[in-house]
Amino acid sequence: MISNLDNDIPTIEELSEVHIADIHHIEKKHEMRPKAYSLPERRTAQQQPQGSKKRSRFGTIKQSVKRQISGSIRSIGAYAGRIAKPANAYFRWNLLFTFLIFLFISSAIWIPCIPAVNDFALEIVTIISIILHCLWIIAIINALRYTWRLRRFASHEIRLDLVKNEAGIKMKHLVGLCVYKEPLDLLMDTIDSIASQPNAKEKITCLVGMEGGTPDKEEKKRILDDKYGPQFERFIVTFHPRGLPGDIPGKCSNFNYAARTAVKILRADKNYPLEEYDNNVELIVTTGDCDSVFGDRYFDALEEDYWKLSPKQRSYTVWQSPLFYCINLDQSPFFVRVTGLLRAFFMMGYLIPWNINTMSIFSLTLKLLEEGEYTHPGYQMDDIIALIRWSLAVRRKCVIRAIPVATLSGPTSGKNYVDEWYEWARQIRRWTIGAAEVFHYFAIKFFRLPVSVSISFAAKFVFYYGFLLCIASVYTIIAPLVTPAMLNAVDHGVHGLVIPNNKCFMIIMFGFLGLQYIWFFVVFLVNYLCQPVFPRQTKDKTGFIRNIFHWLMTWPTLVMYCCVELVAFLEVTVRGKSVCSHNASKKDNLVAPVPSKQPDRMEV
Repeated sequence: MISNLDNDIPTIEELSEVHIADIHHIEKKHEMRPKAYSLPERRTAQQQPQGSKKRSRFGTIKQSVKRQISGSIRSIGAYAGRIAKPANAYFRWNLLFTFLIFLFISSAIWIPCIPAVNDFALEIVTIISIILHCLWIIAIINALRYTWRLRRFASHEIRLDLVKNEAGIKMKHLVGLCVYKEPLDLLMDTIDSIASQPNAKEKITCLVGMEGGTPDKEEKKRILDDKYGPQFERFIVTFHPRGLPGDIPGKCSNFNYAARTAVKILRADKNYPLEEYDNNVELIVTTGDCDSVFGDRYFDALEEDYWKLSPKQRSYTVWQSPLFYCINLDQSPFFVRVTGLLRAFFMMGYLIPWNINTMSIFSLTLKLLEEGEYTHPGYQMDDIIALIRWSLAVRRKCVIRAIPVATLSGPTSGKNYVDEWYEWARQIRRWTIGAAEVFHYFAIKFFRLPVSVSISFAAKFVFYYGFLLCIASVYTIIAPLVTPAMLNAVDHGVHGLVIPNNKCFMIIMFGFLGLQYIWFFVVFLVNYLCQPVFPRQTKDKTGFIRNIFHWLMTWPTLVMYCCVELVAFLEVTVRGKSVCSHNASKKDNLVAPVPSKQPDRMEV
């Protein structure tokens, strides 16, 4: 038995000849574990094989040495990309998504042309509008519920010393930020919000993933190391190489490389307990953006919620903090500010409670991250695709749990009004193309999940990214105008089974529009009610008159948003996979408050 163990352990001479290109061959040869999780399984005495009781002390030492050598070998190899599966660049499942969108929008044209169906064409438009407003009511209830949780938690005392930790689990955190050409001061502001967390020096490892093409990357690394090295348990900076096989430019590929590298470094660190089998260590991985401000007790609140769950529940849970785009928001044009308020509202109204997807800043266990093979480097939207990818890993629905701590993020930014408009549209285009690609990814993986989970997710995803964000506002313009015109064109007359004439129909439509502005008012109200719990006592200092103007411009902003999304869907339909890349938004004006008076910015 001892001789067999000796044969399994590579010699020092073999280790000295290891090259990065040979790492996968050596791992297979010595039957290393492909993944080592933060919480190794422990067997009870009843679960132990009979032969294990006879293992000698020397054999146990041999196994320990083998684990250390395995960790050393893993630390040698660097992630070198992936072999992308062959796929058609044009005939993709996002074509179905685009077809459904334009089929629904054009229904105002073709429904009045169908005999018998056109008898209740006006009622169909009315029913669709009623459904839309019912969904808005659901979002309002959810958003107000989370607002109440945020405000109540602000006065809540977190007592981690009182949790039941019978297994003696040590909590550690790995927080990853990705950066390309964003201002260094902006990144440092984000890192400061992490360094200010309780016990950051004892349990938080900060990871900064820079792109290989980041200007002055070595100098930036030196500055960050000098300032933040003493403030965290570990501080790691990585450079994502250009042109790795299977990578496309963006945060997904950058974080995939950075996280893999950081985990290798931590496992190879003899003073870091991740690979010590005598200690239970749970490493929570958090991904964030370089233009964010973490809530004051983000990680303590995360740990408190972690202990409320059973070990099984933790294995399929992703934690998400409500995100507010409130950094210098009062200096933004109306379309940027309105979009920021709506995104925060929809996150609390739909994304978190309906388990649609995470957004920007979220946390999960290292075990779940590794089971899902980190983030997909061939897609651009790490947050939208994340929940699908990890649900596939555990073969069930992953659950998003809200951390009741507000987190801030920066909206799109430009140096002048025209630049603001361009950045705003470019960001929406990127989100839309990313959502279309994620739909393709989900469609090809559809049957790898339980059917009920797949159908439920598909319905919610299509509703949110297709109906709500892309169709609803345009449809409320087209349908009330086009449907009566088409009824006249086919000599049917503008009447339905219940609605007697066009005048009554238009009164109903204007009534829905007025009701819509009540819902918009609630969006602004939620932002106002959440301000007391914003980190660093950040305030949206938009004046009363501008608030009224922005409220009135909410519907036109949504219409413009929908138009940009429709164009983006057409673009990804025509150009295919080639349009998929993550072009970073400009963040220069988020570094410091923009002066209140600038000749090239309009205060609207």
